[in-house]
Amino acid sequence: MLGSGTQGRPWGGEEDVSIFSWAPIVGRWSIEGGSVTYLGPQENASFPFGLCVSNVRLSEGEASVSVSISPNTSGRLLLGYRSPDERYLSVGLAGYGFAYTITDFEPAFGWRGISNAGSEANLQPDRSYRVATTIVGQRLYLTVDQVRVLEHVLERPVAPGQVGLFAWGQGKVVFQEVKVRRSPGKVFVVMQFSEPFKQLHTEVIQPIAKEFGLHAYHAGDVFGPGIILHDIAQGIIEAKIVIAEVTAPNQNVFYELGYAHALGKPTILLAERGKQLPFDIAGYRCLFYENTIGGKKQVEDALRKHFQTILHE
Repeated sequence: MLGSGTQGRPWGGEEDVSIFSWAPIVGRWSIEGGSVTYLGPQENASFPFGLCVSNVRLSEGEASVSVSISPNTSGRLLLGYRSPDERYLSVGLAGYGFAYTITDFEPAFGWRGISNAGSEANLQPDRSYRVATTIVGQRLYLTVDQVRVLEHVLERPVAPGQVGLFAWGQGKVVFQEVKVRRSPGKVFVVMQFSEPFKQLHTEVIQPIAKEFGLHAYHAGDVFGPGIILHDIAQGIIEAKIVIAEVTAPNQNVFYELGYAHALGKPTILLAERGKQLPFDIAGYRCLFYENTIGGKKQVEDALRKHFQTILHE
């Protein structure tokens, strides 16, 4: 069934995911029951840090953990892990002299604090802090003891990698009660707000997205006060996937598509068959469809395949 996930689990809704195994990758670790403890760097290590990864993958949703650090150490959640030599994020306590940090690891440059707050001197050693991070598209939140301390828009989406633990320093860091909740995410639709495109949105895009547990909407579906350009930017940032209908020569549509591409957002292009794409996007794969009953089924099938590919990366 095309609307099903792995192991027969239906798509849709938030889902609590159980962590049942850990694998130490870098550093020395002790794993006992619900407690995972960083004991320090491994012998002859170039840098005093540790990585320990779980069996759970996450690209949208929330991860949380109770962290107790010792002096001159850091304890954070690890996101988007694929290997120690690929990009990943760490989110949590202590780094660069700050109490709270969102840190990006780039193989060519090392670790970089991309958002920081508070003074590290305010953190109490051996006190347990509840650290949680929420991923909404490319917007990342960090809360500590239920207080939001950081919010940051990432330059690119979180890689669909494993959840884990990151520690820095020579001392002990204790992690307990790691929890993960996956969210299906949203699809933001960039298109002209008129027929026949509105019909394509309501009769094709929304139902197919719903099969995969995704909520598809465009800026015309947003109600309340505010600036529409801000709503569009928010929609693109917080989307898991962007769909752009580019048949009409609409400058707003191409502006929004350019923003999605700049963010590295997974983007699906749609256009009526026979449309000559502008040079700037002619090199991108596009789903060409016919505005007929037969064409409706073809674009539905093609959208399903694109969703499957993106969501199973």
